Amino acid sequence: MNKRERMKALFSNEETDYVPAGFWFHYPADYTVEQHLEGHLKLFRETDQDIIKLMDDNFGNLLTKGISIDKASDWRHIKLPGRNCVHFQRMEELVRKTVDQAGQEAMIFPTMWSPFKIASFTYVFGGSSDEKFMQHCKEDPDSVLAGVQAIADTLEDWAEGFLEAGADGLYYSGQFSEPGRFTEEEWEKLVKPFDLQILNRVHCHEEKYNIVHICGEAEHNFTASPQRYKDYPGDLFNWDVHRDNFTLEQGREYFGKPVLGGLDNHGILIEGSLEDIAGETHRIIKGFGKKGLMIGADCTVPADIDINRLRAAVMAAREV
Repeated sequence: MNKRERMKALFSNEETDYVPAGFWFHYPADYTVEQHLEGHLKLFRETDQDIIKLMDDNFGNLLTKGISIDKASDWRHIKLPGRNCVHFQRMEELVRKTVDQAGQEAMIFPTMWSPFKIASFTYVFGGSSDEKFMQHCKEDPDSVLAGVQAIADTLEDWAEGFLEAGADGLYYSGQFSEPGRFTEEEWEKLVKPFDLQILNRVHCHEEKYNIVHICGEAEHNFTASPQRYKDYPGDLFNWDVHRDNFTLEQGREYFGKPVLGGLDNHGILIEGSLEDIAGETHRIIKGFGKKGLMIGADCTVPADIDINRLRAAVMAAREV
């Protein structure tokens, strides 16, 4: 199997010749498209991993021009640019150039942040934007819904644009499921509909795939609630198995889909020896089995990590 065939088999929950693997980290926010391209291809070539996940590190305030959010009702007045947005154009260019240089070798998945995450970290309130945003969600959820809907509509169109540019799907960063942030009822009303809107757009296309990453933020001790994503239209699911108290085996049974992860990006990947990393990779695969598994980290690895650590895991996955 080549890398594309291997990932396609994984998404179909079919047997692969060996367990695929993939890792990623953030890049400086001021990187040009060419610098991003060079960085992503360097990681891909040096680790020989099985996919290319394109990071999205340049949001800043690109969606906030002319918009001021001071009170909850202001969310009703959001109007966002479509594909004319500089941010979309940069990401689309990165997708196209990556497809041109490596699309025959590997599947390519641009990152898409959830609309709720973009709402919280794009609009600057002064002080803690996340705290203020959560306050708005409690005070006037219907106004917040109107604003997040505008963001979701834009992202849905952007997702279509990335697919048109040659992406094989999305690496979707699901957010705001940290315990204590929202109740189940609030989650169902505020967050889930917009996630589904974007993910379902990808599945409108044949042989386009969703990798669903379930992310917990540092201020919430990196914990999330994977159980809230049970019926999401994902083809591969990733979460922090070391902090969410939810094993790979539990995830396989719960989601009924292939899973990604197993290696602690706060632990063995940065603290263990190369032999430790290889040994842990062997242990995970032998315990889980080869079918329906992609080796990776619980979340993004540190940007200054020694690439040899990641390569050790990629190579070890091929030995079992």
